[in-house]
Amino acid sequence: MLADPVATDALRRVLDAFESVGYPRDVVGQWAIPAMDANDLIEALHRAQSQKILEVGTFVGTSALLMLLCCPHAEVHSIDPNFPLSVEFDAMNCNHRAADLARKTQDIAAAAAELLGVRDRLHLHEGGFSTDATFAGRVATTKSIGAEIIARYGPFDAAFIDGLHFEQAVRSDLRLAASGLRPSAPIILHDCIGYWGSSVRRAIGRFLEETPQYSLSHAPYADLYRSVATLSCDPNSCSRVAMRPFQERLSKACEGNEARLPELIARALSTQLPPLCVESRDAESGVFAAAFASSAGAPRLVVAIDTLDQTSHDELDRTIQRLAFNTDAIVLGLTPPGEECAASMHSRPLASSVAGLDRAGFDSFDVIVPFLEPFTYALGHGCVLPVRTSFLSTTMLAIRRGSALAAVAAENGFDRVSPTDARRIDATRTQRMHDLSSLARFRANCESLSQSAANANAAAQSIAQPSDARSAHTVSLESRLQHMLDWRIHIGRHHFWRRRDAKI
Repeated sequence: MLADPVATDALRRVLDAFESVGYPRDVVGQWAIPAMDANDLIEALHRAQSQKILEVGTFVGTSALLMLLCCPHAEVHSIDPNFPLSVEFDAMNCNHRAADLARKTQDIAAAAAELLGVRDRLHLHEGGFSTDATFAGRVATTKSIGAEIIARYGPFDAAFIDGLHFEQAVRSDLRLAASGLRPSAPIILHDCIGYWGSSVRRAIGRFLEETPQYSLSHAPYADLYRSVATLSCDPNSCSRVAMRPFQERLSKACEGNEARLPELIARALSTQLPPLCVESRDAESGVFAAAFASSAGAPRLVVAIDTLDQTSHDELDRTIQRLAFNTDAIVLGLTPPGEECAASMHSRPLASSVAGLDRAGFDSFDVIVPFLEPFTYALGHGCVLPVRTSFLSTTMLAIRRGSALAAVAAENGFDRVSPTDARRIDATRTQRMHDLSSLARFRANCESLSQSAANANAAAQSIAQPSDARSAHTVSLESRLQHMLDWRIHIGRHHFWRRRDAKI
């Protein structure tokens, strides 16, 4: 993604303003919205043509001021407990404290807004939004005022939620914010993926279960430093997950190795179930069904690899009933909601699909993706099936209750997936995609540094520079690179997955 020069310049102006009122970048920047997320936030607001914006979580006002600079006709109503900065920093264990920490967060926001000439459009409200809980716990408490603000100033054209990142708080924030928006207005969230985003993501999943008319969109997991997501009832606001062709999404996920996937899925089931009579039920499933050694007269298995990801909520139960007609089991290709190039606008939380299958008399089993994990390992060369997105990462086997295959599943110790289990699977698989992306970035950086060091060494040798004349910096760099390459992962003082040929 190319940086938006307007958003980038606005963020720079905001950080300059904080410095002018005594809060350097290393102090404010610890919890300020990053540049790439700033771009995504402003893009979402411009797409929705937002004029009256609700913000949950002011902190010192970085995001609010950014929105006001980039949306010159907008007003922002921002809600925050407004604690002294010292309370916030103690709660979050911040390092950089070279500033006046006795000052309250919204006072700092107001001072910076005056400098930027946007104070008249920034409305600061002290309190919690949907909950009186805070990051500081019992050290500092507040009163929830969100319902009052919505009643007095709503409805809003957009909401930006970047407040308390606990699951229950985000979930209640989403419910309350949705009640205060105009029809089709987006809810924008920060930290929806990544280490900060695990609780936020779980809350989004529960919200989507409760309000399936919303769709989720966010950047690819491989874009590590982009964590803004949009929830909207308007399909045009979720353009990132517009109906991309199945083959395009599969190719993006597997980087040219997608031809192996049907074979591996067939192997996963043929090693755990008796012979099956297999047929496909959507256009994309023929090649998957053909990978099975189908046996006439055996229990019937339907492969519907792209059906539910393309099925709206209103059609979910009817579609499952159609798939379930006269069959004993179904293979369903399922993708968590949201990710660009992986999800569709109808991708839903796994718990919703599991509940739909339960209503149709089918139990769900997570026996396919775990079987594939040895073929999709994150490190090393020559991976059989590299995985780069969340596409099909929650694929399920569903078996009709009371059928012969159900008895086989029980005999083999298959664990039935409940909606609660499905939520945990969703959370684990999406977090794993972020972790895999982090590892891939780390490895690429190591290899790049190693190549740079090798090039520098070759250049030194080409001019006949004696080895003992190399700079201390070069020697130190080579030593550190060799140590890093001796271990697959080296984070701080922690080392993981040492190579077998490495010497301690």
